[in-house]
Amino acid sequence: MLKRVRMAVVVLLAVGLVVAGYVGYRLFTEKPHHEPPISRVTDTTDDGWQVVSYLGVKVELPPDWARLDMGACVGSSEHGGPSGLDPCAGDVGLWFVASATFDPATGPGVHTAPPSDNLPDGGWSGYVTRGKVVVNVAGPDQEVVRRILQSVSEPI
Repeated sequence: MLKRVRMAVVVLLAVGLVVAGYVGYRLFTEKPHHEPPISRVTDTTDDGWQVVSYLGVKVELPPDWARLDMGACVGSSEHGGPSGLDPCAGDVGLWFVASATFDPATGPGVHTAPPSDNLPDGGWSGYVTRGKVVVNVAGPDQEVVRRILQSVSEPI
């Protein structure tokens, strides 16, 4: 009887060792699947502007702006803008861009923007960098672009 109990314990230990080896193999060889970061509305200001968070950076956006679905677009930057704006439009809205890949034509702050499809009379654009994130904004109203850029913050 003692021999059978020892044999059962040895078999259980061997099975447990095989299962643990397989689980360990899967944990160390399987590539993790990470969803790309997306912006989320996390609060509102007293005057109704939305507080949007993206990778720890917070920014205030006008109440009629929304996150735009970039699924059909060539670029993959997180993009927000006025409701009804073509999500693939590259001339109006807000983009969250990785600072490592951002190559600006001008310095930070607000600058005039040339005429384009959505800005036939030209407009305003600018950016600020917070850590690894660049907040890039363009639109027809200088005060809106300026307020968005001035609202960009990063938690300490």
